[in-house]
Amino acid sequence: MKRLAGWCCVLAAALFISCGDDDVTGSLAFDSPAIFFAEGGDMASVTVHFTASNLNSFTVSSKPSGWDDVVLDAAAQTVTVTPPSSFDDDVDKTGSVTLSGTGGGGASGTATIFVGVVKREDLSAQRANSYLVHEKQTNYLLDVEHRSDGESLATASVSVIWQSRTNLIQYLTLQNGKASFYVAEDSDNEEIIKSGNALIGAYDAAGTLLWSWHVWAADYDPAAAENQKEFNGYTMMARNLGALASGNESTDDICNSYGLYYQWGRKDPFIGPSSYNFASGTAATMYNGSNSSVSATPVSSSAANGTLDYARQNPMTFITGVEESGYDWLWNHDATLWTAPGTAKSLYDPCPAGWRVAPAAAFAGLTPEAESLTWANTKYSVTLEKDGVSSLFMGAGRRTYLDGKFQNLYFTDQPGPLSTRADEAQPWIGLYWTAEAPADGNLSTAVYFHYGADAAVQNDYTLRRSGGLPVRCVKE
Repeated sequence: MKRLAGWCCVLAAALFISCGDDDVTGSLAFDSPAIFFAEGGDMASVTVHFTASNLNSFTVSSKPSGWDDVVLDAAAQTVTVTPPSSFDDDVDKTGSVTLSGTGGGGASGTATIFVGVVKREDLSAQRANSYLVHEKQTNYLLDVEHRSDGESLATASVSVIWQSRTNLIQYLTLQNGKASFYVAEDSDNEEIIKSGNALIGAYDAAGTLLWSWHVWAADYDPAAAENQKEFNGYTMMARNLGALASGNESTDDICNSYGLYYQWGRKDPFIGPSSYNFASGTAATMYNGSNSSVSATPVSSSAANGTLDYARQNPMTFITGVEESGYDWLWNHDATLWTAPGTAKSLYDPCPAGWRVAPAAAFAGLTPEAESLTWANTKYSVTLEKDGVSSLFMGAGRRTYLDGKFQNLYFTDQPGPLSTRADEAQPWIGLYWTAEAPADGNLSTAVYFHYGADAAVQNDYTLRRSGGLPVRCVKE
C-alpha cells in the first residue's frame, strides 16, 4: 500500500510539473496602439508604458528603418521613441516597433505599436454628425465629449461601431476628450486616402452608447468648385452623402456611387447594397473595430423602440414601419428632425459641418439630359441638369420600410410598377430624401425620377419615413 501511495505521489508530482510546463504562457501589451508625431510639429520623445505577464526579459525586436532612438527601460516597463530628425529614401515615416519578451518555462510574447510622423487634423471645432476626411496618412482628432449642438457627453470610451472596410479606422483611442484615429493610404493608389465609411461611438462608464458620428473617408473635397453644383440657388455636393465615387464607368463605380441610406429624420446611416444591381437585396459587408463582420438588424416600430433614444442607442437597427405607426419608424411623428429652408440645421441632420440635407426646392425643374436616357449611357443612373449645370444621380432605389432590404422598381406594359430585387437590366428609379416633411402626418418629401422618362423630376414625392433613401447635401 505504501509503495502504491508513493507511486501515486510521484505520478501526481510528474503531472504537476508537466502541466506547469505546458501551461506557462506570456502576455505583452502596450498601453496605447500608436504614437503619432505631428508632421512639422513637436518632435519631442514620447514614452509609452507596457504590461507583461510571466515575462522578465525584453528586447526591441524590430523598428522602422532609420528610427534608431528607441529606448527600452525593462525595469520601468516603458519604451521611449524619438523620431528621426530628417527623412530620406532610407528612412521610413511610418512603421511599427515590436517588443518581444521571454520568461521561465518557455513563456514568450510580443507586442507591436505603430509609430509615425504624419499629418494631424483636429476636427473638433466642427459641429456635425458626419465628418468628411480626404487626407491620407493622417491622425484625425474628433471631439466626442459634445453632441453636434454642444451638449456635453460623459464619454468614458470610444469604439468603431461599424466600418465598410477592415482597418479603415485604425488605432482609435480616447485622448483628452477626443477620439484619435488614423486613416491610411489606398492600397492600390498610394496618392489617395483609403476610402470607406465608418461609425464611431462614444460610451459612458457603464457601456451605454451616448452618441455616434459618421466618418466618410473619400478622395473628394466638396469645397473645391469642381465638386459642387449650383441648382436653384443652392450649392449642392456633386455626389451622394457617403459616396466613394460619382460615376458609372464600371460596376464598382456604380456601387460606390450610391452612397449611404437614411431613414428620414435619423442622423446615422445604413450601408449600401452588396452589389451594383441589388441582385439579392442584401447590404454590403460591415466590420467592427476588431475587423469581424457585423450586420444591421430590422426591428418593428413600437412604443418602446420607435423613439429617438432607441434610434440613438441602436444605430445598426433598421426600425421598420408598421400600420400602427403609420409606417413611420418613429412611433410619435416629428416633422422637425431634419430641416426645411429658413430654419437652423437640425440636431439630427446627417450632413457634414457647413452642409445640410437638401430641401425640395433645390431639385425643382431638374430634367434628364437626353443622351443620358439610353441604357448605354445611363447604367443605373441619370444625368440631371438645369440652366447648363448637370450632375449624375444614381437610380439608387431604397431600403424598404417593411424589412430594410434593398429594392427597386421596373415598369412593364401592365399598369403600375412592379418590385424586384434581381432584374439585371431594369429601368431603375431614383429616390432621394429632402429635408422637408408636412407638419402633420407620417410622410416626408422625396425626389423621384426613373429611367426613360424625360420629364422633370418630381421633388414633392411623398414616402413613408421608415424607408431608407440616399441624401444629397447643400451648403448651409
